Amino acid sequence: MRGLISSQLGVIPKAMANRTALYETHLALGAKVIDFGGWDMPLEYPAHILREHAATRTAAGLFDTAHMGQLHVEGPGALESLQRLVSRDLAGSADGQGRYTLLTTAHGTVLDDLIIFKLAENKYFVVTNAGTFAGDTAHISSNVKDAVVTNLLPERYKLDLQGPKTFEILARLSSDPFGKLKRFRLMAGQVAGVPCLVSRSGYTGEPHGVEIFCDKKDAQRVWDALMQAGTPLGMLPCGLGARDTLRLESCLPLYGHELSTEITPLEADLEWAVSLGKDFLGAEVLRGQKQQGVPRKLAALKLAGRQAARAGHPVFKGAKQVGAVTSGTFGPTVGCAIALALLQTEAAALGEALQIEVRGSRLDALVVAKPFFRPAKD
Repeated sequence: MRGLISSQLGVIPKAMANRTALYETHLALGAKVIDFGGWDMPLEYPAHILREHAATRTAAGLFDTAHMGQLHVEGPGALESLQRLVSRDLAGSADGQGRYTLLTTAHGTVLDDLIIFKLAENKYFVVTNAGTFAGDTAHISSNVKDAVVTNLLPERYKLDLQGPKTFEILARLSSDPFGKLKRFRLMAGQVAGVPCLVSRSGYTGEPHGVEIFCDKKDAQRVWDALMQAGTPLGMLPCGLGARDTLRLESCLPLYGHELSTEITPLEADLEWAVSLGKDFLGAEVLRGQKQQGVPRKLAALKLAGRQAARAGHPVFKGAKQVGAVTSGTFGPTVGCAIALALLQTEAAALGEALQIEVRGSRLDALVVAKPFFRPAKD
C-alpha cells in the first residue's frame, strides 16, 4: 500500500512538508506518515488501511484533512468573478449551499476541482486541494474584480467524519440538527462546545458523512471529542491510504490523475459539473468538444483478480494500446482490483474487454458502470 501512495498520491521531498496541528497526535496513535501535497500526513494507523476502509463503510472513519486549502471570496464582485473562473453555474445558490465545480484554463482543461459554498450574499467559501492551493489562490486573486480573496489556512482547520454512524456520533456531541442537512449543504453549529461549520459532503462516497471546519486552536478538542464518542461505535482514525481506496471505489477523481491541465472535464466524464450555457475560462473550447465528441474518455475497469494496476500502466485492446490507467487499487468493499483509465472513446464502452499491462504481464479487465461501490439509499 505504501507503493500505491508513493506512485498514485505523489510524494514530495520531506524538507518541503508542512505539518497539521494534529501531527503529534497522529504519531502518538502510531500513524505511518508520508509527504503529500506539501504536508506530512498519516498514511495509515496500526489498524491497517483495510480495517480503516471497512470501518468507514460500516461505522465511521475520522480523517485529518487540514492540508486542504480554504479561501473566502467576498465583495460585490465575488459571484461575477467566480462565474468567469469555474465551470459550474453558481447563480441561484442558496445560503449554505455548496457546489462541486472545476477551475478551468483557457484551453478547457482543469487547474483544480473545488467545492464552493455560498455563505451569504457576496460571500463564498472555497475548498481546494492541497498541492494546488498556492496556484489556485494566485489564479483566483489575480482574476477577481471588486472582491477580496482571503487565505483561511493560518487560522482554520478541517476534519472529515464519514460513514453510516456519522450523525449518531455527532448527536453525542451536539444538539444541533446536523442529521437534517441535505447533501452539499452547510450550517453553523457546535461540536463538543466548539463553534464549527459542518457540511454534508466528503471524499469517500458515503452518503452519511460530514466535513467539519473549526478554528485551528480548537482542532485538538474536536478530534479528541470525536474519538471518544465514535470509538465505542466502531469508528477508527483513518489516513490517506483508506481515503484513496474509498474514493476510488466511488469513482471520485484525484487531481493529477483523473484531472489535470492535460485533461478536460468532458474527457473526465464530469459534464454534469460543467454549465456550457454560461461564459467561463475555456467554455468555448468545451462547447466545441461537446459538439464534436471527445477523443478519449475516463472509464471504470474491473480486473479479473486481486492484482492491482497502477497509474501509468498501459491499457490494450488486442495488440493496440488504447489508453492508460490513471488510478488503480484493490477495492476492499467490492472484493477485486479496480482502476480508472483514460481511454480512446471507442474503447470506453460498457462491456469492452481489455487488458492492462502490469510488469510485463497482461491482466484482463472489463469496462463497467461507475461507481464500483454504490451505498444503500437513505
